[in-house]
Amino acid sequence: MPTKTKYGTKKALLDYYVYAPLGAGQLMVQKTKELAGKAAGAATTQRRAVAKAYAGLAGRGEKLVSSVRRSAYTRRAADQIKSARTQVKGAATGVRKAAGSTATATKAAAKKAS
Repeated sequence: MPTKTKYGTKKALLDYYVYAPLGAGQLMVQKTKELAGKAAGAATTQRRAVAKAYAGLAGRGEKLVSSVRRSAYTRRAADQIKSARTQVKGAATGVRKAAGSTATATKAAAKKAS
């Protein structure tokens, strides 16, 4: 608080009127720094919590995938897929050969008919 001078309290207040806004500004800067530090700490804490939760979920997913891969049902389905793929390839080859021989037979029949 301003000190009393021989001129009185009113004169002392007028002499120090510029210091109050400066003090308020300095207080605002100080509080802003404190709040920024707290906010940075909270953000760091939240980031760590999110990273930990993400790692936990990734671990659970990895366990699930490895469990599904080792499952007898999955292996059986994979074997059936391989067998079906082989059968489809064989059927496609058979259809292609049949179409070729049908085309040849059609051409031969057309020549005889002419």
